[in-house]
Amino acid sequence: MISVILPVRNEAKIIKTNLEKITNHLNSLNYDYEIIIGEDSSTDKTLEVAKKLTSPNVKLFSSPKRLGRGLTIKKAIAASKGDIIVYMDIDLAADLNMLSELILSIENGADISTGSRLLPTSKVCGRSLIRTIFSKGYNLFLRTLFPTKIYDHQCGFKAFRKYSLLKSNLLSEVNDNHWFWDSELLIRGQIKGLKVTEIPIKWTDRKETGVKLHSDIVNMGLAAIRLRLKKLED
Repeated sequence: MISVILPVRNEAKIIKTNLEKITNHLNSLNYDYEIIIGEDSSTDKTLEVAKKLTSPNVKLFSSPKRLGRGLTIKKAIAASKGDIIVYMDIDLAADLNMLSELILSIENGADISTGSRLLPTSKVCGRSLIRTIFSKGYNLFLRTLFPTKIYDHQCGFKAFRKYSLLKSNLLSEVNDNHWFWDSELLIRGQIKGLKVTEIPIKWTDRKETGVKLHSDIVNMGLAAIRLRLKKLED
C-alpha cells in the first residue's frame, strides 16, 4: 500500500480541487493507497473543508495546536499503513506525473527518494531569481557542513520505505519540527547509511506560499549550524 501524506495549513481555497486531482491520479496508476491529510491548526476554513473530504481512502489528522510542518508529517507517518510513504505539498507544485517515478525509486531499493528542483534536468517554472539564489546557497551550505550529496533538501515531494524509517529509528532522532525537518531527515538518513536518491522533477512555483524566504532561510541556516555542533552518529 502507498500512503500519501498531505501537510496542510490555511489551504481552504485549493484543498478540495487538488485532493480530487491526487485521487484521480492515484486511481489511474492502480495503486492500493490511502491519503492522510495532516491539518496543522489552520486559521481559515481548511479543517472544515477537510472534514467533508474524508472517505474510506482519505483520512484526516488534525491538531488544534500548531505543530509545525515537520512534526505534522512525522505524526501522519506514525498513523500510516503503507509500506511506501509519500508526502507532497497540496499546492501540487510538483508535477503529479513524477509520482510514479518517485515511488519506483523506492521499489528499486532506495530507502528515501526526494524530488529535486536543482538537478540539471529538472524543469522549474515561475521561480524568482532571488528564490533560486537562496535555495542554491542554502543547499551548498548544507553540503559544506555535512556529508550529504543531495542538491535540493527542501523539496516538498519525497517518498520513504517505512520499514527503513522504523528500523533505523530515524524519525525519532530528527529534532526539528518545522521547515528544517526535511534537511535534517536527509542528512541523518545518509549518515546512518540509508540509500537516499534524488530525482529531477517538473516544478511550478506557487505565488502564495507559507515559506517566508528571508527569515525561514536564516532559521534553517541556524538550525543547520546547531545540528553540525552536535555529535552525529558516524
